[in-house]
Amino acid sequence: MSETETVYIVAQIQVEDWDTYESEYIPTTFERITAHDGEVLVATEEAEELEGEWDGNWTVVIEFPSEADAYAFMQDEEYVEAMSARHEAAAWNDIAMLPAFDG
Repeated sequence: MSETETVYIVAQIQVEDWDTYESEYIPTTFERITAHDGEVLVATEEAEELEGEWDGNWTVVIEFPSEADAYAFMQDEEYVEAMSARHEAAAWNDIAMLPAFDG
């Protein structure tokens, strides 16, 4: 991945404690995404399985203008603090950074 290409952070999460997730994680997280020029493209409980298994009950896709912006978000002090609420509220989290299609 190039540091100047658009990247996407994709998360598949199994939320168990929605109250904690919605009150302690989401507000700070969405604020910090915006602060790092990110845009939430998808944040939903609804995923229609078309093939295979889609585990988790919460899926998020975030677009960042660059890998540097995505890393700045992931390392943001306020976000790092909010992550503890996500870890507390979720049974598990699968999160990856992907480059934009260049083809």
